[in-house]
This record gives sequence, structure tokens and C-alpha cells, in this order.
Amino acid sequence: MNWLTTFNDAKDQSAKTRKPILLQFEMENCGGCKKLYAETYRDQQVQDEMQQWFVMLKLDLIKDREMRRDLAAYWTPSFYVLDHKGKSYYHFNGYLPPVDFRVMLRLGLAEAWIPRGRYDETVNALSQDVDSLSDSALVPTLLKQRAIADYIKTKDKNIFRGTMKDIRETYPDSLEAGMYFWQD
Repeated sequence: MNWLTTFNDAKDQSAKTRKPILLQFEMENCGGCKKLYAETYRDQQVQDEMQQWFVMLKLDLIKDREMRRDLAAYWTPSFYVLDHKGKSYYHFNGYLPPVDFRVMLRLGLAEAWIPRGRYDETVNALSQDVDSLSDSALVPTLLKQRAIADYIKTKDKNIFRGTMKDIRETYPDSLEAGMYFWQD
């Protein structure tokens, strides 16, 4: 995988490609980092999606103090989705297996793209290969974010309401199921 190791290089590439930056903080002897490289990053779908959607930046939590301070980073591995100016839109701390990591990538994209009006791209990314992600506990969040992007674009509240109803029925113990507020 093509990791950059300086923030300036990542900013330049992000501005040119219009891709958000996926920053991973790591440090020496990080057990979660080792497992990430041994399992998650060996998954071809993870590799393909990271390279398709992001400019990838890897920094050392201890050595790259300025970025750590600016983002209030304190854990490894940790992931931040940034724009080309360094504004953070999403972050996650800790190791994830491939399926959950792939959902996390999509959630990071949604948080970076929705405020920029990139609704179609968000819906497409969050819909891509979604059936293979069904084992992830993060799927209700993914479905909600996809419905939000779709609703903002179309203003069709029935799509959003229908998705939230489906989440409530399919994932009744999820946080998102509790967000269903309509009286049927």
C-alpha cells in the first residue's frame, strides 16, 4: 500500500485528487497495529477501498507531536479522516477486523463528503458491496448515514423514514433503532 509519511505530501495529494486523507497513527510495539498489518491490511478489499477513496498517511504518535496535539490523538492505532487542509471529520481508535474496518472507511467518507454536498458519491460508496458487510455491528450506522445523504439530496423523508424503520426491525438492539421517533 502507498502510505505517505508527511502531512504536507498528503495535503498536496489530497488537494489534487479531491480524496480525503486517511491518517493512521501508530507507534512502536503497538499490538493493535501489528494485528492490523497481519490481518486487516492483508485483505484485498480493504487495500482496494483504501486506495480508491483515500490519500493514505501514516504517522508515529510519539514522534509526530504537532499532529498528535492538533488532533488530540492519544491511542494507537487510531484513524482520522481529514480534508486537504487538515480539518478532521471522523476518527476511530483501535484495531478492527477487515469487515468492520471496511464499514469504518465508509463512515469516514460519509462524514467527509456529506458536508461538501457529495451526496451521490456518498450513497454509492455506502452501497458498494454492502451485503458482504452484514456481519458488522456498524451496519446500522452505515445504513443511517446512507439514508441521511439520500434524504439531504432528495428531500424525500419517506426514504429516510423507511430506512430507519428497517433498521428498527432488523437491528432492534442498535443505537440507530432507538433513533426511530415516528408514531406508526
